[in-house]
Amino acid sequence: MLNSLYTVSIVLLVVTSIGLGVYSYVRNPKPFVVRLWALTSLAIGLWSIGLMLMLFSASAAAATWYSRLLHAGAAFISILFFHFVLVFLYQASSHKALVRSGYVLAVIFTFLSFWGNGIVAGASPKVGFDYWVDAGRLYPLFLAYFWSYVLLAIYFLASGYRASSGPMKRKVFYILLTVLFVSLSGGSNFLPQTAGVYPVGGFFTWLFPIFITIGIFFDEIRIKF
Repeated sequence: MLNSLYTVSIVLLVVTSIGLGVYSYVRNPKPFVVRLWALTSLAIGLWSIGLMLMLFSASAAAATWYSRLLHAGAAFISILFFHFVLVFLYQASSHKALVRSGYVLAVIFTFLSFWGNGIVAGASPKVGFDYWVDAGRLYPLFLAYFWSYVLLAIYFLASGYRASSGPMKRKVFYILLTVLFVSLSGGSNFLPQTAGVYPVGGFFTWLFPIFITIGIFFDEIRIKF
């Protein structure tokens, strides 16, 4: 029953991430910040599709391939979201080196996810699932990269909240709270392969695209309703 609910939550994440990414772009495609959020949503969609297909896999070989796919998506989630935060806060021009380095690392980790066993070593039963990713020897490096950019995004949001005022302050606060919540909940998806712990926080990850999209269009939505 628990695994079925978890699978449903991942399917919901596929729908919300891709759907709201497309919605954001169609609603207002001109601002770079919106296009970055659309790309971040698509990266989340790629990760969630890989995770969903891994859970539905009938063999270890298929589950391993989908594990590689989901890690390719994850490699771009953190840098795209970090870039989105910088553009949202009008600070991207001051941190070009961090952004460029992040994209280079994302490409490297995507390559490593599909080539060799450094990131994905296979797939096997874990915490009640028929198949879940087996972490390779380079997995700690992948986690260090992923969480470094997530924590940087949180740091810049917190700094931006202190420095902003009015409607912008409300938007930043809303997005910051969402990121803190999803970092705690979504981060649990790394636990089965690293600590043998059930990813209970994954039940709520599908809310992330919804809340961030609302945060981007906060004032428009508030006025409309």
